[in-house]
Amino acid sequence: MAQELTTLNGILDVLESQASDGSLVFETAEGEIGGGYHVTELKQVSIKSIDCGGNIDDWRETHVQLLDGQNGQPMSTKKFAAIANRSMIEIRNLGTVPLFFEFAVKNKGLRRYQVASLTSGDDQIRLFLSEGRATCKPASAGELAANSTACCGAGNVQTACCA
Repeated sequence: MAQELTTLNGILDVLESQASDGSLVFETAEGEIGGGYHVTELKQVSIKSIDCGGNIDDWRETHVQLLDGQNGQPMSTKKFAAIANRSMIEIRNLGTVPLFFEFAVKNKGLRRYQVASLTSGDDQIRLFLSEGRATCKPASAGELAANSTACCGAGNVQTACCA
């Protein structure tokens, strides 16, 4: 199911397939996001990057920003779906690109999460969010060898991705 949860359209497909209008609960490794949370913003982010191997990349992501709630009940699945559907009318392709959530426990700092899993039961849907980690794209793609000059060859400092 993880593949279906990588876009906003995928999340909405799962939410809309549920028979009831239960609560939508978000959870991170630190615990549940407080009831009464608020969807503050849906953004389409355009990223153009260059990695340590000199490769240029260009992509878009959707970010859903959540404001931690201290009181109240979690949002209903139908309310979240209505917010997302309205936003997708206004911003083309918002539902089709990789999805991330931005959130901070007690609204201190801001972290980026991706959906790890979704469970349903007891009149609620739970989205478990996990933090990503930094990666060396050329090393992950097998493009760098130990003696590579792309980012860490002769005269360059050895880094973890090129060791």
